[in-house]
Order: sequence, then structure tokens, then C-alpha cells
Amino acid sequence: MEKNLSAINYSHVKRLKDQILWIMKKSLIGFCILFLSNSGFAYSQKLTLELGEVTLEEALISITEKTDINFFYSNFELDANKLVKADFVDVDVIVATMQLVGDGYSVQQEEENIILISPIKKKQSDTKAKESVQIIISGKITDEGGVPLPGASILEKGTMNGVSTDFDGNYEITVSQDAATLVFSYIGFVTQEVLVAGSSNIDIILVADNTNLDEIVIVGYGTQRKKDVAGAISTVDTEDLVLSSSPSIGDVLRGKAAGLQITQNSAQPGGGLDIQIRGAGSINASNEPLVVVDGFPISNFEDSTSGNRYDSGTQSILNSFNPNDIESISILKDASATSIYGARAANGVILLTTKKGKSGKVQVEYNSSFSYQPYTNSFDVLSLQEWMQLRNDVALENWEFKNGVAPYGSNTLEQAIENPVNGVAFSRFYSDDEILNAGSGTNWVDLVTRDGTTQQHNLSLRGGSESTKYYLSGNLYEQKGVLNNSAFDRASLRLNLDQKINDYINVGLNLTTSRIVNENSQLGDGQYENSGLIYSALKYGPHIEAIDEFGYYPVNPENSQEPNPYSLLTITDEGITDRSLTNFFMEIKPIKGMVARFQAGIDQGTNARNTYLPRTTLWGELENGKASIYNQKKNDQLFDFTLNYSKFIKEDHNFNFLIGYSRQKFRTESASSGNSAFKTDAFLWNNLNAGEGTKVLASSKSEENWVSYFGRLNYVYKDRYILTSSIRRDGSSKFAANNQFAVFSSVALAWDISQEPFMQNLKNVSQLKFRIGYGETGNSDFPENAFAAYEYYPAYLGSDESILVGAFQTRLENPDLKWETTKELNLGLDFGFFDGKLSGSVEVYNKNIEDLLQLKAINSYNPLNTVWANVGSTQSKGVELTLNTVNVDTESFKWRSSFTFSKFKDRWKERAEDWKPSVYENVDDPIRSRYSYISDGIMQIGDVVDAQPDLIPGQIKIKDVNGFLRDDLGNPVTDDNGIFLRTGEADGIIDAADTVLMGSTDPDFIAGFSNTLTYKNFDLNFHFNGMFGREMVDPTDLALGVSAEAVATNGQNVLRSIYDRWTPDNPSTTRPSSYYGYPEYGPGDFFLQDAWFIRLQNVSLAYNIPQKTFGKLIKSATVRFDAQNLFVITPYEGVDPETDAYAAAYPNVKTYTIGIDLKF
Repeated sequence: MEKNLSAINYSHVKRLKDQILWIMKKSLIGFCILFLSNSGFAYSQKLTLELGEVTLEEALISITEKTDINFFYSNFELDANKLVKADFVDVDVIVATMQLVGDGYSVQQEEENIILISPIKKKQSDTKAKESVQIIISGKITDEGGVPLPGASILEKGTMNGVSTDFDGNYEITVSQDAATLVFSYIGFVTQEVLVAGSSNIDIILVADNTNLDEIVIVGYGTQRKKDVAGAISTVDTEDLVLSSSPSIGDVLRGKAAGLQITQNSAQPGGGLDIQIRGAGSINASNEPLVVVDGFPISNFEDSTSGNRYDSGTQSILNSFNPNDIESISILKDASATSIYGARAANGVILLTTKKGKSGKVQVEYNSSFSYQPYTNSFDVLSLQEWMQLRNDVALENWEFKNGVAPYGSNTLEQAIENPVNGVAFSRFYSDDEILNAGSGTNWVDLVTRDGTTQQHNLSLRGGSESTKYYLSGNLYEQKGVLNNSAFDRASLRLNLDQKINDYINVGLNLTTSRIVNENSQLGDGQYENSGLIYSALKYGPHIEAIDEFGYYPVNPENSQEPNPYSLLTITDEGITDRSLTNFFMEIKPIKGMVARFQAGIDQGTNARNTYLPRTTLWGELENGKASIYNQKKNDQLFDFTLNYSKFIKEDHNFNFLIGYSRQKFRTESASSGNSAFKTDAFLWNNLNAGEGTKVLASSKSEENWVSYFGRLNYVYKDRYILTSSIRRDGSSKFAANNQFAVFSSVALAWDISQEPFMQNLKNVSQLKFRIGYGETGNSDFPENAFAAYEYYPAYLGSDESILVGAFQTRLENPDLKWETTKELNLGLDFGFFDGKLSGSVEVYNKNIEDLLQLKAINSYNPLNTVWANVGSTQSKGVELTLNTVNVDTESFKWRSSFTFSKFKDRWKERAEDWKPSVYENVDDPIRSRYSYISDGIMQIGDVVDAQPDLIPGQIKIKDVNGFLRDDLGNPVTDDNGIFLRTGEADGIIDAADTVLMGSTDPDFIAGFSNTLTYKNFDLNFHFNGMFGREMVDPTDLALGVSAEAVATNGQNVLRSIYDRWTPDNPSTTRPSSYYGYPEYGPGDFFLQDAWFIRLQNVSLAYNIPQKTFGKLIKSATVRFDAQNLFVITPYEGVDPETDAYAAAYPNVKTYTIGIDLKF
């Protein structure tokens, strides 16, 4: 066998032909060629040749030199010495090859960079049989997006009769009989078989093969084949994500990857997300993962604040990026995968890669959607008549309670009437006639809410030539929230350019810019003037009108510190975020297999929040109007250099080396100002000098510099033994000189046992790869630094209160402060059975976080009593499961499913040396522990509770479960760690010894379940996610649904659940009386509810309109209907177990969307 460059002649060993072909297609030769090639696919490469008349062999060799595509053929069947004309300009490689070899040959792509050339052979009939009737079949082969697939293979099953598609995906084949079966195949797609059955035209849509082990996975500073990955990495297929009504890619990732926990901390438009990978083991440093967009590690703006009194919630770090631009998502979870990012990767890494241009005809895509969010009032408050009657009832109840009328005391009602406390006799608020004629009253919730809407438009162009490729997109997203003054609007543009200068140099530019405009609602459950919009609307009395005849907003005369909810809608609270991310790169290929990459970028933007509290509001009236301006400017700069070298040695050894240097600079500046006492509200914040109040001025600046050196080795032996090792040295200006640098390293091993020779007879095993990895990462993402801190100090001197401004030190420096370090061990198993019909992975990990960054208190007599220090350690353990199944795979119906499961536990491992535990704390308690007394039901009339002798009927009983171990003097005894020792037995006293560890606020496990069904032209996708083993108190019910006392004392409204409270006439209820909080130790765990949930996150039904409906103008059209948050299965009795972080939180509503996707 001789080899001339890439054209392999095997004519001298024809008897081994089939065996050699099998080896080339399935084993190490194909593996070797794949890794000696670049990452471009044959079908997407363009070719320019100017050779004139040369032999076919010379032409094929020239193509290999320019493209790294290898050709395999037999000289018995192909005349490689024939003269051909090899002049092409920007022609597809497959098409060029077909023109060179001429008619009668099949040009078939067998691997990403392998092309087989073979003669088209017709099945020979028996000489004595009659000649079969010839049938001509034609058609077109495209992918799911309508893009033609040139070079796809069409083979008559059971014969050597086959052809390939042309550049436009068209084919024509002659078969010998009507009962023939055609086999359609293409690298990276699922093979299809179709019975001819009298058809003369057969169009095929090939579906991407997601079980392909040669799938490319994005990793830190590069890519790897999925089968060569040794770390814990999850990928999310963006084709399965429903993006129609979501402003952020993070919204639709919940439950899509094992180990990734995404919780919506606010349902307001553009509301923030809590994103965690494998728990949250840090205490004062950040637990958020690093997000990298096209190689640029991004950071979020600081939460926007202003001088007003109201919270506006948080915004997601991903809001500035159009989710429709995202091409691939990789989630790096264990330290062996993340350590290449060193001190920024302790909490995992999310890698987002945006869409790039492709050579060929321009692809124009447009999609538009409209969403409707009906507001259904989940807060059931009392009507005016109900409220008036309840107020009478509660007034009597309060009077009896204060006068000690049984069962609240020993007095009879007659005795209390004769001798009332303080001489105050009972009187009703309203007569029966007043209640009967009261009318409907004010429905405050209806006044401040509305039905929400969302509309979105996306337009993108994607195309290019062999040398220039581009992707250009624009996005408009507008959302009106269900609160009258909440909205989120975004406009964004993206341009991705790739330019091939020559065979050795490529340059590129990734540019995105966006503007977000928020209208902020007043959120929160603060008291009085700090009350948010929803909370205020719920508890404001229905007897008060929203606005009077003079245009004023009346306040409750019995509680004048509570704002009129309707007046809060007159507040102007606007946020504007401008962001631009520019990323330039250059790639140089000095020798074969080596790529030097230079990357420079800047992520800059401004974030502003401007507010005005007019005199129509309670607080605005007190200040005669109050204006506030807050501006923040962020500028992050990046310079990266990497050198990547790949080498394949003697067919069995595949090496990849990476070395790199990175420098990043972060700078944030902020300024705020404000004033009050304006003559008019018309200025808003646009003329602060017009205010006669005290001007407020503040500014700040922070800067941090990073420098890093890193390297990585990937080694694959015999396609089954894998080694990955990395090391990184990071330096940060946050730390003093002696601890400014730290080194983080990792190593991972993998063994793909399915590639062993002894496994080859097990045809149902496609993958069985064992992985083990250990690594270290760091964390320096805490709000301060190792150095001393200073603040200004205004002193008011003399009778005229003249101001003397000075500066003083507020925090000590710590030159020994060092990086928080995470050490993680991960065991993994990747499996695939039955030709990929069942596949997935299992991960088990143990993560220890040492040298925790905490703000440590110093002895109180020290004038500087805080310092940042490294104290204590924590541990996170967990297990993850990913399961993918292909349930049905027929020509007309396909069904695949995906299931993810994650379980983790975070606990303390070591406390600070000066830790002073509470009497109920233990050294190794969960990080987010919940401690409580154990409730024992409701005190009933006639009950006697020895440990609570002052308890009255209707109040919550607490169990006496423990007591302190005491010395001879009666003092509690502690162990060497300062932990109070207990007897384990009841002691007849309810005190801190009876406090019990109830568990953690973290869920026991989280899960996601997705299904995709395709029937002919219909696609159905639905996704569930859930959290299990969690408990919580319904904050709205606790605030407004238990105690009715305030109805009588200050005229507030309450929830309808108030009717279930304990009273002497309703003793069998499961809810306490209005005076549940009077016992010294509170309600214990009485109000704690099971709060696990299963949410139908989204459902999407799409219809792919047949192409013939539109002709050539439109390649494909899809109409879709999406629904989000359709229902939640949960025992939790509040509004939403995910977003009820505080009383009257922004409601999480259903969303219905209709949209259309067009491709031209």
C-alpha cells in the first residue's frame, strides 16, 4: 500500500479492500485524520484553485493541501492519471470534487474531513431474468432549518447504487424497482430510510445526530471532542430552548443541566436570577459562576440604587445579550474543567458562544412573537362589607382580650362591661345598616395591576465566502409588566466577522451593543412609608378612596404613615443600561497543527437609575418632592494570548498543548446626587439646583488588575485513555504583595472502556467512559480588598451647625489576606447504549472551600473593629444524573426525552478560632441552617402546659424537648469548641436549649424533565423543572393572614384566610388566634410549609409550513404557540414557592405566546 500525500491507492491489495475501508472509516486512521485537520467541515468549505490542466491525482492533492480534506479511492475504479481542468473560484469542495471525477462516481463524505470516491454500480440482473423497470427518483435534502446539505449520500439499500447531492442539496437516482428503499445519510445527522413506493419526488429533512461522540464541546480557551472530555462538562442544545418570551438566556436554562440551579429572585420584567453551580459554599465571597461570552469573562453592574426609599429589584447579568444570538452553551462544573480559569472559577463557568458566519448564500432569518400575561389576583383580600363586619368582630375580640374575658382571662363578659379596663366601654365601628349600604369599596390591587404583554422581533443575516464570513443580527424586546409602572425594553445589535487573510492568518471581530430601559415598580414589604406597591395595596383599607375630588391621594387617618398605594404610581423611577462588548482576535498558524491567538476586548457600559418622589406621595410630600440621580460607569479590558499545538504521533498518540497569558483590568466609577424641596414636580430630576433642600453628593471609584499565566495538556492514547492537566498562576491587585499571586492546578483521567477490543462484541454499548478529576480553583470576588478603608466624616460644630469635613479609617489592612481556595474531587461516568438511544452521565463530587474570606470582628475596645481575614472552611458534596433517551424514531414520528437530577449538601467544616456559637449551633451545621422551636399545636380551653404557664387559648404551644447541662452552680456547661452541652431530656422550661436544627433552606434535590416530539410537520416541546425537599413560610400569609388585630387598631385590610383563625367560637381550626405572637418564644415551626414544587416551565407547539407553500422566496416558515409557567404542582399554599422571597412579592404569572419564524 502506498500513499501519495492524501490520495491513497490501494489497488495492489484489492483483496483487503473491504477490511481497509472499514478500518479507515471506523478506527484510528479516521481518528488520526480528524485531528490532523482543522475544525472546518468539508461541506461548509469553499475552494479556489487555479491549476489549469493537471492530473486528477494532482488536483486532489492540491485540495488536501488547501483544506486538510483527505480523499480515499481505488485506482482499479478511478483513473487518477486522467487529465482534468482544475480551475475553481469560491466553489464548494464537494461540488468541485464531483466535477473533477465526472459522471459515474459517488462523492461521499464519510467523516468530518474524509471524502470517499467510488463508482456508482448498478445491480446486475440474472441473464435469464427479464430486465427490471428503471425508476428515476429526485428530490432535495436539507437540515431542520431548511439549509441544503451538499454531498449527502443516497444509496439504494442492498445495492452499490448511490449518488450524492449537489451544492443545492438536489439529487437524482435511478432505482430498479418500485419496492426499493433509499438510505439517506450525512455526517452528523441521523440516517433515514424511505420506501420508494411509487414516489418520483422524495424530499428529506435530516435531523442532527445529538448522540454523535465526535460532537465538538466548547471548553476554556478552546474546543474538544465530546468523547475526549475528562472533566465534568454539560452542554445545552439551544435548539431545544424556547426563547420567544424570555429576555435572558438564563430564564430558559432552569432544569436543563444537572448541577445548574437557577432561581428567579423576582418575577418583575428583566428580574434577576440567582445562578449557582453545585451549591453555594462561600460565605462572604460571591457564589455566582463566571460567565464567558466568546472568550470574554464578563462582570455585572453593581445593583442600581438611588436616593428614594424603594427597592427596584435586581437585573440578570445576561439581560444585555440577545438569547437568539447564542449558538452553544457549555457549563464547566468540576475543578478539573474550570481550573484553566483559576481564581475566577471556584463557582463554575458558563461558556456562551455566539453564532458565526458561514460560507455560502446569505441566510436571512426573521422571527417575531407576541406574548400575553393575564394577571389573576392571587391575593384574596376582603371586600369593603367583609372588612367592616370583621372590624366589628375584631374590635370586640380585642376588647375582650384586653379586659381578660374568658377564655383570655378569668372575667365574664358582664364583669368586663361593668368594670372595663381604663373605663373604656366596647363600641362597634359600624352599624348593620352602614355595612349593608357600604358598596364595593376600593379594590387597590385592581388599581395597580394590569395584564402584561411582550413583543419581540429578531432579524439576522448569516453568510460569506471562503475568506469572509459574517453574522449580523438585531433584536427588539418590549415587555409591560403586570404592575402598572413596570416595564423592560431592550434594543440590541450584534456583528460577528471572520476574515481569512491567507492560509496562515485569520482575524475576527465580535461586537454587540445594547440599551435597556426599565420602568421600576416599588418593591418590598417594608413598613409604613417604605411599603412597596403590592404590599401597600393589599393592606390598605377598602374604605379609603383612591383619589378625591380635588385630585389628592387620601391617606388612612388611623395610620397616616402608610402611603396611598395609588399615589405610588405617580413616582417616576427609570433605569437605563447601555452596554457594549467589543472583542477582536487574530489567529496565526505558523506551522501545521499550531495556532497562536491574540484577543483584545473591552466591555464597557453605563448604568443609571433616576427617581423622583412627587408631592402626591407620602414621603414626597414630607420632602416637598425628592429627586435622585445615580450613575455608574463600568470599563473592563481584556488581553489574551494563547498558543495551541496539536500533534498526532504514530496513529495512537494525540497531544494538544496550550499555553497562555491573560491580563484584565476592571474599573467602576459611580456618582450620585439628589435634592428636595422643589417648587414644582415638573422638573423631575432634571434640575437639581431648583431644589431648596440639602444637596446630597457622593462618588466612588474602584479598580482591580489581574494578570495570569496558564497552560494545559490534553493527551489521548488509542482513542480510549485520556489525560487532561492544567495549571494557572493568577495575580490580583486586591491582595497585598506577599499574597498577590496564587497557583491553581488540576488533573483528570478518563478511560473509555467501550473502545477496548474486548468490548467490540457488545454492540449495544456505544460509550462507557469512566472519569476522575481533582483540581483547585480560587475566589477573590468579595466586595473589598486587603487594604485599609477610609471614609469622610462630617462634623456639625457650634450653634450654627457649621460643617467640618474630615476623614477617618474604618477598617484595618491585612497583608496576610489570601485567596479563598476550592479543592474538588469529581468521579464521573458517561454512558451510551443501543446506538445512542439511551445515554447520559453520572457525577459524584466532594468540594472543600478553605481560607474563607470573611469580615472578621475585632475586640470591641479597638477603635477599628473589622478586618477582612481568612477564617474557616466549608464542604459541598453532591451527585448529578443526566439521562437522554430516544423513545421513538420512525420516519413520521420522533420522541426524545431528557432528565436531569442534582443533589447537594453544603455544610460548615471548620469555624473561626474565635467563633462564638449560639446555644443551639454545631460546628458542622448546614451553611444555610434553619433553627426553630418545635410547635405542638394550639392551646385550647382547659389545656395546661407546665413549661408555658402563661399561655392562653388560641396561642401556639412549644415542645419542651431539651435542657442545658449545668454545673453545681447552675451555670451551663460547654465543650472545648464552646458548644453548649444539653441533657437530651425535657427540663420543664422553654428556653434556647429547646431550639432544634430543622435542616437547611436549600432544597434536597432539583430536577428537570424535557420532551421533544415530532410528528410530520408538527413539533411539540415541553419542559418541567422542580425543587424538592424544601420548606418555607408563606411571608404574605404570615403578615396579613393570621392576625386580625390591625384591622381594628389601624384600619388595614387582611387576607381572607383570616376567617380561619382561632376564636372561642372556632376552636377546632388549625390556625392560631390573632394573638399567636404573644408567647415569649414565638410560633416556632408552626407556619413552616412543605414547599417542593414541579413547574411546567414551558410548552411549545410548532407547525413547519411546507416549503412548496411559499415557493423559492421563503426556505422555511414555522408558526409556534408557546406557554410558560402554565401550572405548578406544590403543597405550598402561598402564591409561588419560587418567588415568594418576601411578603407581596412581584407575582409570577402565566405567559402565552404566538410567534413566527421565517428563513429566506
